[in-house]
Amino acid sequence: MIAAFWRRLSLSTDPILFLVTITATILGVFAIWDAGYAQSIVRNKGEIPREFYVQLLATAVSLVAGAFAAVLPISAWKKLARPFLLVSIGLLLFLLIPGVATTRGGATSWISFGSVDFQPSEFAKIAVILYLAAVFSVRKPFVQPKVRHWADWIDRVVFPKLVRAWPLFVVLFIVLKIEREPDLGGAAIILSTALLMMWMGGVSAKSMALLAVTGLVGVTTLAKLEPYRMERITSHGARWESGVASDQGYQSTWAELGMADGGLTGVGLGNGRAKHYLPAATTDYIMATVAEEFGLIGALVAVGLVALVVWRLIALSRYTQDPFARYVLLGVASWLTVQCTVNVMVANGTLPPIGIPFPFFSSGGSSLLILWLALGICQSAAMELPAKETAVEGRRYGWRHRRSRLSGA
Repeated sequence: MIAAFWRRLSLSTDPILFLVTITATILGVFAIWDAGYAQSIVRNKGEIPREFYVQLLATAVSLVAGAFAAVLPISAWKKLARPFLLVSIGLLLFLLIPGVATTRGGATSWISFGSVDFQPSEFAKIAVILYLAAVFSVRKPFVQPKVRHWADWIDRVVFPKLVRAWPLFVVLFIVLKIEREPDLGGAAIILSTALLMMWMGGVSAKSMALLAVTGLVGVTTLAKLEPYRMERITSHGARWESGVASDQGYQSTWAELGMADGGLTGVGLGNGRAKHYLPAATTDYIMATVAEEFGLIGALVAVGLVALVVWRLIALSRYTQDPFARYVLLGVASWLTVQCTVNVMVANGTLPPIGIPFPFFSSGGSSLLILWLALGICQSAAMELPAKETAVEGRRYGWRHRRSRLSGA
């Protein structure tokens, strides 16, 4: 049984995707050690930060989860899409039980299992992608019927469209639940990914425009409901002014200073200043230390690795003939693109502070675990490549594709 597992795993792994992902993960562990040791010394716990050990353990667990996800056929993942969504909603509702959830930084977003914390909003990201991929893989275009009067229009147009819009209501429920934790960053990532998948799923331009306007109004309303959010937004333009830089603009200004000081090649390993002052040096602002100590070149390497993962997912989606597999590949690519872009824009001061980790580099066991689970599912989706196309891919990139052996072709 173990031999069969390893054989299937070896045949199902896309080499480029795996190598880029494992490289980003290893460099991320190194970046967490580098960014975290300053705060570890302040806490009188030695030079090796706890985040480093946690990330090492999370890496081991994530590799195992990714391997099992890759071995499971993509048809099985399609069947699991709705159960995954129900589990995700259950975990989010589990946070409402007193004494179960853990609060950090004012957000009740973690479930504690002894010394291990899990963040359900991370699980919700892949659950929503699988769910929408399952929906759009079987959805047929809506044919506008001829109607005779308004009652006929309601019966044959309005009601069917409301039924077709049910996945949107499900996603909005998840987004609003996460936003109320409060975690506006996680909610925004899921909503953005869902909207991109809806656009790729053939939702009409008129409906997409309506969704975009509604989303903008909704985000503005949610921001106004929490005074601290509006304060962050309104004060961001004046973050360098006296009094603001030491309060609302504290993290943004220190991150900007770090990235600016790095220049082209950086100030050198261990010589950065920003990590000594940033409370989220190993999480949301990990790129400040990367850019400061390794310069623009180092930052481009980190962003480039994520970009390579996205490129490979899009390339694989072009060849698969399974609609569900294609939507999964494109959904994960959209998620990584949005999350990476927003994190960098927050770190360099383009956007006000919002809690979004940088893929593979920011510390967080839940984030890394779900990333590897998602990419394991993408490996499974890539197995659906036709034998002819896999041979073309193999010749193009200089390696022999072995999936045809698995299918007997």
